[in-house]
Amino acid sequence: MKPLAVGVIINLEPSPEASLELVNRLGIPTVQISYPEKLDNPEGIARLRAALAHTGIEITSLVCGFAGDRYDDIATVRATVGLVPEATRTVRIAHVRKAAAFAQTLGVPRLQTHIGYVPDDPTDPAYPGIVDAMRIVCDDLQARGLVFALETGQETAEGLRRFIDDVALPNLRVNFDPANMILYGNDNPIPALDVLEPFIDGVHCKDGVWPTTEGQLGREMPLGQGDVNFTQWLTKLIDLGYRGPLTIEREISGAQQQKDILLAKALIESITAKY
Repeated sequence: MKPLAVGVIINLEPSPEASLELVNRLGIPTVQISYPEKLDNPEGIARLRAALAHTGIEITSLVCGFAGDRYDDIATVRATVGLVPEATRTVRIAHVRKAAAFAQTLGVPRLQTHIGYVPDDPTDPAYPGIVDAMRIVCDDLQARGLVFALETGQETAEGLRRFIDDVALPNLRVNFDPANMILYGNDNPIPALDVLEPFIDGVHCKDGVWPTTEGQLGREMPLGQGDVNFTQWLTKLIDLGYRGPLTIEREISGAQQQKDILLAKALIESITAKY
């Protein structure tokens, strides 16, 4: 993979062949994929390997979501998302382990997910249990030679940095999504780079605008049309030394999604051309 290769986040519906062929037609060489549990069997893995070989596309990360995750509003995210909700934690840790085995089989080097709203206050009674859960996950992935990357958004950069320091395991990293910091109303993604730079292991190239109603998320926008100030953010990221893939995320579907992905690819390439 070339430094600063463009990527896109996809699921493999309706099929790995069709999904990867579409990415190939868009001229994008890398992908992050949602964990395709239906393909987690010998036949499915063989199909996916054949589609990857045919297109030459590289999977850079496996995105591991959870049944029951909901993003309707802030309160629902707090109650349902990731490894933070204690009632679903054991089942979800098992799901991460299953996804990690799938990634290892395919040679994908990392998993990533939103783990949910980690308490801002490390003296919160729930905080130690979340740290312990993260250590269980990271230990399992470390044994498989995998990184676990936390998606930004539901904490401030300082809060996320403190959590990583408290877990204190070398394979706990960050997939930096600048739009999510804005969509959740939590932080400014440009100065946040200085805080999280030592841990950045992947990024999402995504844009959005700040929330306008208390308790609601902001609105995702086409890349370059939101409040991220994407050109400045990406330039600073590269100047800090990042050379990994630049993975586009556009959370709509259909023809407009493809148009927006191509516009995002052109914007990214216009910025990276000087490097």
